[in-house]
Amino acid sequence: MIPPTAKPVLPDDAARLPQDGDSPMTGDQADLLKVLCSEAGEPFDASLTQSQALTRIESLRGHLNTDLNL
Repeated sequence: MIPPTAKPVLPDDAARLPQDGDSPMTGDQADLLKVLCSEAGEPFDASLTQSQALTRIESLRGHLNTDLNL
């Protein structure tokens, strides 16, 4: 299991590729998700894909009723 503080790291060239929902979440997604999880008192899962992270972010935003942006 990946520790909850681990953050997926993409090589520079991979970060420039079009987003793929099955790729690891982006650094921006991970940063935002950490903040939202902390505020909600919920665990952060560093193993989420980009699409899973987006879904989780939207869910936590709704739960917290916040306007934090990606």
